[in-house]
Amino acid sequence: MKVIIVGGGTAGWLTAAACKNELTHADITLIDKEVSEPVAVGEATLQGFETFLKDKCGFDPREYITELDVGMKGGILFPDWGYKGNNVWHPFHFFNYPFTSPLNTPISMVDAWSHCQDIDIKKLSVLWQVSMANYVDRTQLDNAYALHVDCLKLTKFIRKKILNVITFINSEVKEIKRDLNGNITSLMLQNGGKIQGDLFIDCTGFKGILREDKDRIDLTDRLYVDTALAGHIPYRNRPQEFKPYVTCPAVDSGWIWDIPLKSRIGSGMVFNRNITSPEQAAEEFCGYWNNRIIPDDLKLIDWTPYYEETQWKGNVISIGLSAGFIEPLESTGVALTMEGISTFCRLLKGGPYNKHDADYYNSRMKLIFEICIDFVNMHYSKSDIESPFWEYVRENYKMSNTQQTYLDNLNSPNMSLMDGKDFIFGGANWIHWLIQMGYNITPKNYMTFVDKELLEKALLNITSVEDKKVEFASLGHLVPNNQFCDHFLV
Repeated sequence: MKVIIVGGGTAGWLTAAACKNELTHADITLIDKEVSEPVAVGEATLQGFETFLKDKCGFDPREYITELDVGMKGGILFPDWGYKGNNVWHPFHFFNYPFTSPLNTPISMVDAWSHCQDIDIKKLSVLWQVSMANYVDRTQLDNAYALHVDCLKLTKFIRKKILNVITFINSEVKEIKRDLNGNITSLMLQNGGKIQGDLFIDCTGFKGILREDKDRIDLTDRLYVDTALAGHIPYRNRPQEFKPYVTCPAVDSGWIWDIPLKSRIGSGMVFNRNITSPEQAAEEFCGYWNNRIIPDDLKLIDWTPYYEETQWKGNVISIGLSAGFIEPLESTGVALTMEGISTFCRLLKGGPYNKHDADYYNSRMKLIFEICIDFVNMHYSKSDIESPFWEYVRENYKMSNTQQTYLDNLNSPNMSLMDGKDFIFGGANWIHWLIQMGYNITPKNYMTFVDKELLEKALLNITSVEDKKVEFASLGHLVPNNQFCDHFLV
């Protein structure tokens, strides 16, 4: 089987690496134009990213950890979301700390906490404690951490590792030949070449040039930002600023991301271009960083939030931005790219594909996009910031059925819905976010027979860890984030 990948950004090179490693029966060709234009801002990953590089792509962590400017990510801190002065903490792991009632009923930590709401729920997470203290460990809590990576270095790393085992063509697609059913038969290249294949992977970004007829679902009624300004921020106090988490404060015109890498900070501001001009956004963003960056150094990225309803059509699969893009919040773009690649590789391992494979793929990817859309949409459900952007959000916000279900559960005396979908954002994510956003939770009455005083004492004992540098029996050795790479290689 001949697999032709068009596009050489992060999506294209990740696809090529995974296909070469997973589809041993396939011949892989990657075509990228001579002057590539990667978006190159997706530097915060999710916890499955390292597993993807190691297991799906076959790369040795001892190599990519040192080459990708890696920092650690134990979660995301969201200052001023929900209401001014609030801090929402979204970690990669939610501790259950199951308490057992006198009737031997398991009690989740959230439900125990529902009777002791004076305690800051963030402090019930060791991830919060060690992250705020800037102490981390790659082996801590199994897969509870993700990586911050330099995405330009990532594509260079992958290219170096696989260039001699795939066919790489440095040219631009000039013309696409199709049969009567709309399937691609060949690609005519700018360099005069003609490329034929069995399956074509579209990694050409928002343009999606391999798709003749697009069926994009417009998400502007559920998502509220469509533009970003991004740049690189130099460190001024690296030991303090090289944090093991992402910071995403809500600001007047939208929100800002702050992703600490080993040598610099990747940062950007996300806004709505119909409300805030790029010039206004640049002024606000540069002011946030006390002019450590200037407008001329910023890259403008704009999009209309969407996804393709049919991401595998005929012999073309759309991956990455060509399949859809929600917005940068919660790093869903990276996750959706990995899921698309993993799913079609799994389907193709057995050899030739058929319509049932494509139908399954399309159903799964649509479900996963909708899960991500609902979760991102929820972040905008409450804010007291007085500005044109947030006023627009409050006037146009549409609550999803998913959010209403979780709110109904919060407001009931029933056990919290801590499980959920099998992709990224389950019940624990929703429940912790909604509570920290300021939504009320009713004390759970299935556990009213439990001694509140004992519960409070147990919860306070969890929050009492003061020295974050010690060795926890369940955590392993903790080291400062800025010493991470050296520690990992020991």
